[in-house]
Amino acid sequence: MMTVHGEPMHLTPRQFEVLTFLAQREHWSVGEIATALGVSSAAATKAVARLERKGLVKRSENMLDRRCVDVTLTRSGNEAVRRNASSMV
Repeated sequence: MMTVHGEPMHLTPRQFEVLTFLAQREHWSVGEIATALGVSSAAATKAVARLERKGLVKRSENMLDRRCVDVTLTRSGNEAVRRNASSMV
């Protein structure tokens, strides 16, 4: 279990994997997340939706291609990745 802003945050290993992946650059498309994790777009969409409900990621329309959705970490998402990385050291 991890805490964000002092509150317990339950993340599955897959959800944490998505967060860690998203921390590598500013934004990703759901398709890129799916490809990188070796899952279907539907599975990636579900994982992103769960993380969005927890306030750890944000989805936004891609300015260059309105059919695509960009996924970025929120401040809480960045904090969750940092906290877990420092606890593993």
